[in-house]
Amino acid sequence: MEQEIHITLRFDLAAGKAILNEIVYRLKQLPDPLMVKILEQILIGYDELICDRLSGTYPSHDRKGLGQHARKNDPEKGLCRGRKARKRGYRSHCRQVSTVFGKLNIPVRVVECCQCGARYSPLLSALNIGPYHRKESNFEHEVIEAVIDTNYRRLITGRSIDISLGGIHNIVVGSDLDQSYHETVALEDFSAIMADGTGVKQHKGGKGELRAVVGVTHTGRVEPLGCFVNTEWSAIELSIRERIKKTEHYHIPFVYDGEPGLDTFLADIAESQRCVWHAPRGLYHALWEDDVKKKDSHEHIDTIKGLIGIEIPESDYELLKEQDKEQVQTRYQSSKAEIAELIETFKDKGYKHGASYLENLAGRLFTTIELWLKTGIIAPKTTSLLERVFREIGRRLKRIAWGWSDKTATTLSKMIMLKHYSRRKWEQYWLKKLGIEGHFHISISSIELCPCQHF
Repeated sequence: MEQEIHITLRFDLAAGKAILNEIVYRLKQLPDPLMVKILEQILIGYDELICDRLSGTYPSHDRKGLGQHARKNDPEKGLCRGRKARKRGYRSHCRQVSTVFGKLNIPVRVVECCQCGARYSPLLSALNIGPYHRKESNFEHEVIEAVIDTNYRRLITGRSIDISLGGIHNIVVGSDLDQSYHETVALEDFSAIMADGTGVKQHKGGKGELRAVVGVTHTGRVEPLGCFVNTEWSAIELSIRERIKKTEHYHIPFVYDGEPGLDTFLADIAESQRCVWHAPRGLYHALWEDDVKKKDSHEHIDTIKGLIGIEIPESDYELLKEQDKEQVQTRYQSSKAEIAELIETFKDKGYKHGASYLENLAGRLFTTIELWLKTGIIAPKTTSLLERVFREIGRRLKRIAWGWSDKTATTLSKMIMLKHYSRRKWEQYWLKKLGIEGHFHISISSIELCPCQHF
C-alpha cells in the first residue's frame, strides 16, 4: 500500500550573505532528527493500517501475517487463531526504541481480540519487536561497523551513537558472526592456502598470539577461513578441515613462513610451500647461530635468492612453446642441485644450523614451480598477502582490543577479516540478520520551494 509523507522545511536566508559552506553545514545537521520524525510518521501510518485491517471488514488474505498474539489466560502461551479485533485506544506510555538516528518514541495502539479477549499491540508483532526489545538491529550494525574502525571511547565521543561503553562491549561479545566462518568452501576456488601468526597485546601487558588462515582465489583475492587467538595449530587445523570440501586429485600449495607446527598443516589437502621471501632471512639467522659473520653470510644468502627466484611465464600454459616449459624445468632442476651442493658445503665448513635449515627448506621451496610444471596453475609463493592482512588487523587490534579476552579478540579479528576481505559475505550476513527481504521501498516523489505563509 503506497502512502506519502509531506515534509515542510523552513529556512531563513540572509540575502547576499549566506554562502554555500554555511548552507551545507546547516543541512548536515538535519538528517538524524529528520529521519526520526519520518520514521515516527511511517510507524504511525503502519499502526493505523494494521488496526484498520484487523477491525474492519477486510478479506482474510488482507489480514495475513497480522494480529499474531498469545491466547488470553493460556498458561502455555499458545497462539490465538483469531484475526478480528476491536480498537481499544493507546498504551499509557510511548514505546521507546534506540535507532541509528536517535531515540524513537512512538504511541502504540491497543486492540482486543474478538475471539479470546486478549489485549495486545499488533504493531509490535508486525515490527518483530519483543517485550524487552529496546534497540533495533541497524543500531547493532552501526556499532559494529564503527568498532572495527576505532576504539570504544572515540566511538561514543566522535559519533552520534547513544550507548555506553558496556553496551558496546556486550554487542561485540554477543555477535553471532561466527556463523559465517562455519560455511563450507570448495578447494577448487583457491590457488593457495596461507597461515601465519602475529603478536597482540593483552591484559596487564601480556602478549598473545593471533593466528589466521586464508585462502587465495584464482583472481588473487583473500578469502578468510578462520581467526584464532592463543589457539594451538592442531586445533586450528581441525577447524579448517571441517570447512574445506576436499576434492580428490586436486592439490594446491600451503604457503607459510616456517612457523613451528605448520610443516604438516593440511598435509593431505595442500602441499607445503615455504615463503621464498622468508627463506633468505631464515638462513641468515641460522648462519648467525653458527657464528658466521654478516659479511661472510651475505654471499650464501644472495646465492639462495638467485636459486629460488625462478620466474614463471604468465602466458596461457596451453599456448606456451615446449621450449619455454623446458627452460623452467631446467632452471628448477639446476636450482635444486645447487642447493644440495650448498648443503654439503655447509656441512664441510661445520655450519650445522645452516645445513639443517637448508635441508628442511629444500623440499618445500619449489612447490609452486612443481605445480605449474604439472598443471599450469600459477600459485603464490610468498605470504605477502597474509602479511598485509595482519597489518590491517594488527593496526586495529592494538588500538581497539588491548586487554580483551581471547574470545573477544578472536571475534573482533573475524569481523575485521570479513568486512575488509569478504565484503559480499559481510553484506549477506547483515541482510539476513536485519531481515531485509524487499518488503519496504522508499523514494523521493517531489521537492518544491514554496513561500512561507508568515512572510
